[in-house]
Amino acid sequence: MKKFILHILTLSLIVFYALPEFVGGITIDSGRTALIAALLFAFINFAIKPIIGVVTLPLNFLTLGLAGFVVNILLFWFVGSVIDGFQISNFTSAALGAISLTVSNWILNKLL
Repeated sequence: MKKFILHILTLSLIVFYALPEFVGGITIDSGRTALIAALLFAFINFAIKPIIGVVTLPLNFLTLGLAGFVVNILLFWFVGSVIDGFQISNFTSAALGAISLTVSNWILNKLL
């Protein structure tokens, strides 16, 4: 549980707050908004994404994993549409944001 909370706080403070600086088309109003977005994205990744992964498994198999990447982008875009103060302007920004979030998440997992 402690690792999960540390992981969420690290994602929210480092990645979500710094994301608009590196990816054009993404805006976050405040640190509180970044924390809420990180919590919602973590909940979606832990609770809903495995179910979607099972449903899209045949498509993911046929596209050699590209469908899973598109699902990750769409979930990131969904978080941007649900939370006030966290806007994603287009699909390209959502793709770059999802890529940078995935890479930074991988790096942070290796460091922690």
